[in-house]
Amino acid sequence: MNTLNTTNMKNLLFSLSLFITISTFAQYNANTVSINEKIVGKYYADSSEIKGLEYQFAERIYDTFLDTTTGFLTVQLRGLTKNGKYLNNTGNILQYDLKSNNLLWSKKFAYQTSGLQQFSKTIIYTTGNKSYCLDVTTGNELWEVKNNIYFVDPVDQIGVGYKFKSTTGYSNELEGIDLKTGRVIWSRQLNREYGWNNMFYTNDSTMIVVAAGLHAVNIYDGKGWDYNTITGEKDYSGTVAANAAGVVLGLLTGSFAISTGYNMVSDIVSNALVDSTYLYLASKEQLAKISKETGELVWQHTFAKNMASKSSIFMNDSTIYMINNGFAFMGNRQLTFGKPFIAAFNKQTGEQKYLTLIGSKDDQILSYQILENELYLVFKNKMAKYSGETGNLMLEKEFPKESFGELKYFIGDQVYVKNKNNDLVSLIQSDSTKMFVYSDQRKTLSIDNQLNVTDAIENKDIGIYYHRTKDLKFIAKGKQTLIINDKGIAIAEIEASSNAFMIDGVLYDKQEKSLIAIDLKEMIKNN
Repeated sequence: MNTLNTTNMKNLLFSLSLFITISTFAQYNANTVSINEKIVGKYYADSSEIKGLEYQFAERIYDTFLDTTTGFLTVQLRGLTKNGKYLNNTGNILQYDLKSNNLLWSKKFAYQTSGLQQFSKTIIYTTGNKSYCLDVTTGNELWEVKNNIYFVDPVDQIGVGYKFKSTTGYSNELEGIDLKTGRVIWSRQLNREYGWNNMFYTNDSTMIVVAAGLHAVNIYDGKGWDYNTITGEKDYSGTVAANAAGVVLGLLTGSFAISTGYNMVSDIVSNALVDSTYLYLASKEQLAKISKETGELVWQHTFAKNMASKSSIFMNDSTIYMINNGFAFMGNRQLTFGKPFIAAFNKQTGEQKYLTLIGSKDDQILSYQILENELYLVFKNKMAKYSGETGNLMLEKEFPKESFGELKYFIGDQVYVKNKNNDLVSLIQSDSTKMFVYSDQRKTLSIDNQLNVTDAIENKDIGIYYHRTKDLKFIAKGKQTLIINDKGIAIAEIEASSNAFMIDGVLYDKQEKSLIAIDLKEMIKNN
């Protein structure tokens, strides 16, 4: 969910209840928005109420965007099928002016074939083989291009996407498009056959695209170097039905991933490491060190055939470590691919220090953590400890499914629990001698360095730390948020989930058919 300007929020809190019904708009039946003041929480010190505004819509909210420059709220509505199990394929986009409490326009939207991107005063609507820029006030099309824009630089107002050709479909011709006019300002060949895995900036003008290698792209003219390597496998003939593990949320490559088709295995690649001078990347072929300035290959370590898969790399002093997971993706389905292993390489020369194969190909590495130069690995029904120095197995222990469920991943420091003094503290920081692993039994297991389970923490006892101000932390437990001070003492609670966000002292949270806005400026000022 994106954010918006709330300068005029206090002006909206002028009555106990304000109901606004907007007359039927030509493109959408029964467009109604009601605004009500609502009690959303309390202060613990004196039990006084905390109030907010509830914007209620006629249908379930799929996503929102709040424009900080205009005060316009864009709401994407998307209901459920009659049985309540699936999302509808179609819905509507509403543009609502918070300042005047007025519906500006609405537009029908097909979620399976269309996309929407928004930035300050800019809406890019993509459907079929074209992208359109919509006027934020009227919803009218300002310009169109035969290009599927899926990345936008909002500062420089340049969109990036691949050109569509009537004869061949989407090409490998990457175009830069002036978002003010729709004019193509540069074009460049950039391989898209394995999709985009990532994108990041190395300076104000240069972005690095991870797509069949690494590619430096100057956002103004499209120029830059290329390092090409294989990050997928075409015409894969493996038994997908037998190997597919279902949808794996959080492991795919994000909003700029390009579909590669059902016969393409993708994401046979690592994260990209960046230091002051060099880039590092592992692919299906090799681990490589590349000059950040020129793209020159400094060294490479070639992998044996059918070894590499989805992987993670990280550095520690003079060593590059690699965790090869043993899986990849076909669409949004995970399948067994490559061989699980851990490896270490000299950062300066690329010389391999060790490469340790992990069990069978079905022992996929789901998560890892490093403690005191020891590498702990999580598998579906076991954990193992390896020496970070030698790669040797130090300890391995089974975690039977009937007792622990299937293990998933090490949790992060955003997870909070109450300590013996009833104060909320980070679970990881509460005991540095323990590791914490989440299982599909919706429990977090506390595990010592001998891989013994010392405790099992229920989901209901866990909070997610999702926002902080200078002196306050916001920790959500389900649909409620506790606001605590730096001493870990809760000072208030409000109705908000971990998806809430804050702009200019106002907290926003999406709740089914409502958007809740809670003005917390005074609380922040006084704490």
